[in-house]
Amino acid sequence: MSRRRKRQHDLNLVSDINVTSLVDVMMTLLIIFIIVAPMLEQGINVTLPTAEPARIDVADVLTITVSENERVYLEGQRVSIEELEERLSSIHTARDDVAVLVKADTELRYGVVIEVLDTVRGVGITRLAMATKPAQ
Repeated sequence: MSRRRKRQHDLNLVSDINVTSLVDVMMTLLIIFIIVAPMLEQGINVTLPTAEPARIDVADVLTITVSENERVYLEGQRVSIEELEERLSSIHTARDDVAVLVKADTELRYGVVIEVLDTVRGVGITRLAMATKPAQ
């Protein structure tokens, strides 16, 4: 009997958790998430709502046209960006409820249209619309 008790005392209890397999599983999951996460963002399908265009009273609207050769026209008269800013500023001080309709060619560089929109917004005109064709 004494021999058996001696063997039990020689055995020490191990209270540590073996985390080697846990680390392997976590690394595998991390790699899977790194690979799959970019794919999930590209596959989002969204159905956008449709809307009827609002009618604008034509008498209260200034028309700015930007042609495909990047020329800017205010009410049919060719102007530079600086002249556009001056004229819009004087019109806005006279009538603060003025609205602007921007007609831009589809082949234009994006930056040209943004420059015109920034000029309109910089003057303080907040009623701004972009002319588009109705969807068919």
